[in-house]
Amino acid sequence: MSFSAVSKACSTVALIASLALAAAQTRLQSDLQAAGALLAKGSVTDAIVLLRNTVKLNPQSADAHLMLGSALALAPRRDEALVELKRAVELQPNSASAHNTLGMALAKFAEFEAARKAFEKAIALDSWLLDARVNLALILAQSDEPIPASEQVARAVELCGKCPRASYLRFLAGRLYDKRNMVEAAIKGFEAAIRLRPDYAEAYLELSSVKAKAGDADGALRALETAVKLAPENAEARYRLGVEYMGRNKAAAALDHLREAYRLKPDDRGVVYNFARALRANGQAVESDAVIGKLAGQVKSSGSASEQLLQTRQLNDEGVALEKSGQIAAAVEKYKAALNIDPLLAPIRRNLGLALCRLSRWDEGIAELRETLRLYPDDAETTRALYIALDQAAAAGH
Repeated sequence: MSFSAVSKACSTVALIASLALAAAQTRLQSDLQAAGALLAKGSVTDAIVLLRNTVKLNPQSADAHLMLGSALALAPRRDEALVELKRAVELQPNSASAHNTLGMALAKFAEFEAARKAFEKAIALDSWLLDARVNLALILAQSDEPIPASEQVARAVELCGKCPRASYLRFLAGRLYDKRNMVEAAIKGFEAAIRLRPDYAEAYLELSSVKAKAGDADGALRALETAVKLAPENAEARYRLGVEYMGRNKAAAALDHLREAYRLKPDDRGVVYNFARALRANGQAVESDAVIGKLAGQVKSSGSASEQLLQTRQLNDEGVALEKSGQIAAAVEKYKAALNIDPLLAPIRRNLGLALCRLSRWDEGIAELRETLRLYPDDAETTRALYIALDQAAAAGH
C-alpha cells in the first residue's frame, strides 16, 4: 500500500472516530438534559435509572457523576450519592461547582464539617461563586459562628449587586444580624430585602420580630399584617398576628387568624393553645376546653418528653440570663419559644408575663399572669406577681 493510501486510510479512521465522539457527546448532553427535566418534575427514581446508564456509557464524564450523585442525594441514598459526587470531584478537581455540589450533599446528610471544607475549597477555586458563599454562610450559622457567616454574606452581596438573588442575600444578612442581637442592622437588612422585593412575605415576618425587639410595637404589627396579606396561607404569620391581636385586646380579630393557623397547623402546640385562648376570650368556653383537652393529650402522649423538657428549660434559662443583662425584649422571645414547645408550663408563662410588664406592655403581661392563674389557680407566686403588676400598672396610669 502506498504512503498516500495509508495516509488516506488514517484520515478516514480519524474522521470516523471524531464523528463517533461527537455523537457520544451529543447523546451525553441529551441524556443529562432529559435527567434534569425528570428531576425538575420530581421524578427522582426515573432520573436515577437514566443517569446510571449514562454514567455506565460515560465513566469519565464528571457532569454525569455529578448529576447522578445529586439525584441519589435526593432519594436519599447517602453512600451511593457521596461515591458519585467524590468521583466527579476526582475527575474535575479544579471545578468549584463540583466541590459546591459535594458540599450541599454533605450538608444534607448533616456532615457539616466536611461540607464546610467543600464550600471553602469551592470559594478558593472561584471567589465569585455566590452559591458556595451562601452555603458556607449557612453552615457557619448552623455552627453558631454568625460573625464569619455575616462576612460571607456581605461579600456575596457585593458580588451580586442587583442579581436575582439580591433580595434573598439581604434577607439572610438580616437574619444573621438578628442572631447577633444587632437589632438595628437586622431591621436595615430586612427593609433592604423588601425594597428589592416588595412581596417578600417572609422578610416582613422577620422584620416584625426585630421591630418588636427594638420596641417598635406598631411597626411590628404593620409588618405582621403585611406578611399575612401577602401570604394568607402562612400559618406562622397567621399565628403571630393572632397572638398580637390578643395582646391588644382585639379578641374577635385574633380568633379569625388563630382559627386559620389552627386549620393550617392543627398539631402545633402553640397554635392549639392560643386558639383555645382566643375561643375563651370570645365567649366560647366549651369549644376552648375541648381544644385544651386535645393539647393536654398531645403533651401527654409525646414520645420525646425528656427532650422537650430539656429544650424548654434551656430556653427559659437563656431568657432569664437575657433579662439579667438588660435584654428584656430578647428574653420575651425566648420565653415564647419555650411556650411554643409546651404552652402549659406555668413558671415560663409567669416569666413571660413579668418580662412584658418590665417592658411596660402591661395589658399583655397582666393577661399572661391571669392565664397562668387560670391554668394553675393555686400558684401563689403568680398570684403575688399579678397583684404587684396590677399595682404598678395603676401607678403608671395604665
